[in-house]
Amino acid sequence: MDADEFTTTLTKHLDKQARKWQPQVAVRAPELGIDYHYGQEDLPFHSASVGKLAPTALIMQLIEQGTVTLDTRVSSVLEPDLLQGIFMDERLDEVTIEHLLFHTSGANDYFNGRTKGPTVAEIAVADLHRRWTPSSLLAHSREHQKPVGAPGQRFFYSDTGFIVLGLLLEAVAGTNYSRLVHERIFEPLGMTRSFMPLRTKPAVGQDTIAPLYMGKTRVDGAEALTLDWAGGGLAATPADYLTFIHALHSSRLISAESWSWLTTSRHKYRSGLYYGAGTMNVKFNGFAPWLRGWPRPVGHLGTTAAHLWYEPVHDAEIVINFGATRAMRSSFVSLIKIVGLLRQFSSS
Repeated sequence: MDADEFTTTLTKHLDKQARKWQPQVAVRAPELGIDYHYGQEDLPFHSASVGKLAPTALIMQLIEQGTVTLDTRVSSVLEPDLLQGIFMDERLDEVTIEHLLFHTSGANDYFNGRTKGPTVAEIAVADLHRRWTPSSLLAHSREHQKPVGAPGQRFFYSDTGFIVLGLLLEAVAGTNYSRLVHERIFEPLGMTRSFMPLRTKPAVGQDTIAPLYMGKTRVDGAEALTLDWAGGGLAATPADYLTFIHALHSSRLISAESWSWLTTSRHKYRSGLYYGAGTMNVKFNGFAPWLRGWPRPVGHLGTTAAHLWYEPVHDAEIVINFGATRAMRSSFVSLIKIVGLLRQFSSS
């Protein structure tokens, strides 16, 4: 296997995927001579929960600066009235930044968690013109959901918890979250085509994003996309996403020690996917036993089949976007194809 064979084989695979979906894929592995792109290179796509890597990086920067610690209690920064009903009220003072990163705070998930009535995801699809704010997202969780447990009791993936993390970042840094993302991530890294849809503009180019589907409903450009904030809510080109993941693992944004801590596997998310702190990692044998022993990419996944991974064995950075909740399985087939091809370099 060489870089040309990699390109030919992967393109053939993605051409088949493109019969149904609109894949955008980028793979960069300098030591193997790979700088691969497929699909619209200059069209930003929505991050979905891949965007959780942004507040994760921002809070680690503040921790490294000594502004806060992992043990900082959320109630010491944010008003108790804001937090009541989000966490178990009698244990509210125990919730820490670490709990938010681990998804062990006990907060429910406004996006897809068990709810009295429709979830925010269901409301968004039914009312594309409704605009969401961090306050209204927390209000939905407070009024229509119950906490899932005490702090530290269990892992429960929570977009609600990351809204709280975003508000905590604003309170500690003294500026709004979108400005933090631009000033501390996009601008220093030269991510000029990156922005927060419906909230900010890119430094260069238009703020149009790739087609995006929740179920059968097209949502790119809809006001309903504001349901993602610090729990996602970014858009970038494949090249900018590559820049972002490279900065994370190469100590440009946070220290190597912080990255190692964030990416240490702690909780099972679902078969084949595990959670660290604000990051996911892939264990391929969870998908099929014959994938045992494969490399373990680290990064994050988004519900619309958006992927951003660093595969350390081959020093490879991987971006995948299929732009549809229904394309998740297909996107993982492509991830397996990519990592399988990278492994052929090792054996050739």
